[in-house]
Amino acid sequence: MKSIKLSFIGLLLLVLLFSVPTSTMAQEESGIDFDKPVVLVHGIGGAPYNFYSIERKLRSIGYDRSDLHAINFRDKTGNNYRNSRQLRDYIDDVLSDYDVDEVNIIAHSMGGANTLRYLTRLGGVDKVDKVITLGGANRLGETSVPSGVDFTSIYSSSDSIVSISLSRISGADNIHVSGVSHLRLLTSSRVQDLIVESLGN
Repeated sequence: MKSIKLSFIGLLLLVLLFSVPTSTMAQEESGIDFDKPVVLVHGIGGAPYNFYSIERKLRSIGYDRSDLHAINFRDKTGNNYRNSRQLRDYIDDVLSDYDVDEVNIIAHSMGGANTLRYLTRLGGVDKVDKVITLGGANRLGETSVPSGVDFTSIYSSSDSIVSISLSRISGADNIHVSGVSHLRLLTSSRVQDLIVESLGN
């Protein structure tokens, strides 16, 4: 009986020894800085639940649920002036709970324009490392990406809400996909793979 207990304990130790480092190794190989929280920014009429599928994907690659923060704009009309200011305050609150001084942002639709105004007019450049927009109405905010931020714009030729000409922006890594509608940019597995890749670059 004693030898059986020892064998079981030995097996348990081996499982722990090989499973935990493997997970850590996978995170390191992804190139993603998991210490930086992610802020999810919705568009007109949107809400935090819009990012449910993306949050699930991010948790599957190693993010903790507590490090994913989805803003809920009080003004659902996409007002660039008010929303960019609320985003500034929200990010300040998020960073107050961390030992890092930058977040990464994933924004959908008008959330892209709100994010760009925050970056260029409200000092956001110093508090943001990476921005990824999905069908972002980016050029409603600015005509080019400010230096100091790694910016990726993912957009679709099948998007009937936000045109490619609004999403493409100078200074960004502009990524064109096809066959994905405006709302499907939030749930497409192909787009989610591009998000993960962009976070790791």
